[in-house]
Parts: sequence; structure tokens; C-alpha cells
Amino acid sequence: MTRSMIEDMEKRGVLEAGLARAPLAGETVAMPRFDEVVVFRDFFIVGLRFPLDPVVAEIFKLFDVYTHQMTLTSFVWLNLYMWLTKTCKLNPTATGFAHLFRCHFQPKTVFVKTSEGTSEAEPQFGVYTFAFHGTVPSPVVVYRN
Repeated sequence: MTRSMIEDMEKRGVLEAGLARAPLAGETVAMPRFDEVVVFRDFFIVGLRFPLDPVVAEIFKLFDVYTHQMTLTSFVWLNLYMWLTKTCKLNPTATGFAHLFRCHFQPKTVFVKTSEGTSEAEPQFGVYTFAFHGTVPSPVVVYRN
């Protein structure tokens, strides 16, 4: 990410002005400060917006995960939950989300080709995802005699 990319996101309303910074020059490993989180650009494509609703932060705390560990689909499910609860005039809660979703660990192995051959590396994101597990009422057919 560059400063100009962040400014463009601010203009489009994806980020509130002043909430994001580009990596420092020469920074190849993310080193967030105390009040920062690592976020990948692709997360914004699937609907992540800042500032976060406080419930989203509570959901991450409840499942003991961080934004950079999540798959893109996780943010789609979060958006769906938040939209649905607010549309139905319900208060979204972390426990309400946990009734519908589980946090699923998805182990990944990434192979990197180097001049010496191929080696394994850790993926930068996509280790956990939220998976729907809520029960949807099944239709019941009743016959009368």
C-alpha cells in the first residue's frame, strides 16, 4: 500500500481520514504499534470498513483471532451478520454472532521457489475463517386425518 492508495480509499469512504498508514520505508514485516492492526488491501474489497463497529472488535476478541489471520470470506460473513441484525432492528452482539458462526482453522502450506529449490513458508493471511453453523428451521409437513 502506498499513501496515495490510502488517500483514494479515504475519498471513496472505505477508510475514515487519518486512520491508516502505509508501511514505513524498508518495512518488510508488519510491525503494528499498540493501537494498530494489520489489514490487507483485499479485505476492503470484500467489505471491511474503518472505523469498525465495536461489536466486530468484540467478535475478534471472543474467538481470539486477529484481522490479518482471517480469510476474505470471514469479512463477508461479518458484513452479512451486521447488515441483517441492523436491518431487523436488533442489536448485533459477539455472542449472537457466535450462535450462528464458528471460527474454523484452515491450515495452509505455501511453497516458495528459490534458487536453492522449494521451501515452505507461512501464509500472511487466510488461516482462520468464520463458518456458518446456525440451525435454520426445517419445514414441517403435518397431515390431518
